[in-house]
Amino acid sequence: MSSNYFNYNNPEPCPYCAAPCHADFVDVGVGMVQCGPYHCTKCGASEIGPELQYEDKKDENGFYAGPGEIKNREMFSDIEIETNWYEPKSGKISPYANTINGVLVDHKTAKAAYDVGLLDEKNI
Repeated sequence: MSSNYFNYNNPEPCPYCAAPCHADFVDVGVGMVQCGPYHCTKCGASEIGPELQYEDKKDENGFYAGPGEIKNREMFSDIEIETNWYEPKSGKISPYANTINGVLVDHKTAKAAYDVGLLDEKNI
C-alpha cells in the first residue's frame, strides 16, 4: 500500500508527531507484505494509499517512465502530498483502511469486529 518502504520490524516515526507508527503485515511465505496503511495511534495521522493517483509519464517510445502529475490534487493538502500521509487535523483516513466507527484498527480488531458485524462497510 505504501510508496514509503518501511520495515515492519522497525516502524518509522510519524511525520507529524514522531511517535512510532504501525501497519498490518501478512507473511506470504517469502517475506512480509504490508496489507494496510501505516497509522499513528498518538495523533491519528494515516498513510495515504492508492487513492492518491498519478498520471503515467511515457518516454519517447510510449513506455512507462514513472509517475507524472497527480490526477486528484484537489483532494490533498500540500503537506499531505509532501509526506504521503493525511494530516491528523483533517480527520481523513484511507478508504482502504480497516475502521470501526471511523477509527483505524489493526487486522485482529477488524476481524473480531467483522465476525460480529461491526466493521465499517466500504463502498470503493
